[in-house]
Parts: sequence; C-alpha cells; structure tokens
Amino acid sequence: MKYIAIFFGMLGVFLLINVFFAFLYLLSRSAGRGFYRWISHGGLLDVLCFPIIGLTQWAASNIYERYNWFLARVLLLFYAICILILAILCFVIFGYIADRS
Repeated sequence: MKYIAIFFGMLGVFLLINVFFAFLYLLSRSAGRGFYRWISHGGLLDVLCFPIIGLTQWAASNIYERYNWFLARVLLLFYAICILILAILCFVIFGYIADRS
C-alpha cells in the first residue's frame, strides 16, 4: 500500500509543478517556451523533463498553435484548473492511503 501512496504523492507533485508551469504559459508564451528550453537544453534532458513539465508543454504548444491568444489563455486557465483539481485529488488519495498504513 505504501508504494501506491508514494505513486499518488509523486503524481500530485508532478501535477502541481505542471500547474505552476501552466500559469507561466498564461503570462507569456515566450516565457513558457524559454523556460522549457532552458530546463531541458535539448537531447536527453527532454526525456528526463517530460514527466515533470512535458504535459503542459505539449498542451500549451497545441493550444497556442490552434487558437488566438485570448482563447488560448482561457483554455490554458481551464487546463490549469483541471490539473489543480487532479493534483488535489492525488494528495487526498495519498493522505487516505498513508493514514491507513
């Protein structure tokens, strides 16, 4: 059971990092791209950074390519809210499992 708790705890942390990265993309598309390029430096670090912030990078890139800046930011706000709800849910499950053990 403790491994399941650790899984949900780490998933919650990764999702919370994605929420903060989504808010960075809300502020500016170039800031989000620049931060992702800076953190990954291309190559092998892209593979290592993908579980942490790759989900938001993929979603924000697709949203900004398809929609205008206003609608893209509204969609990113909804995306960030959904990811935040999922992170809170993961932390609740983590706490429940950790208390049972």
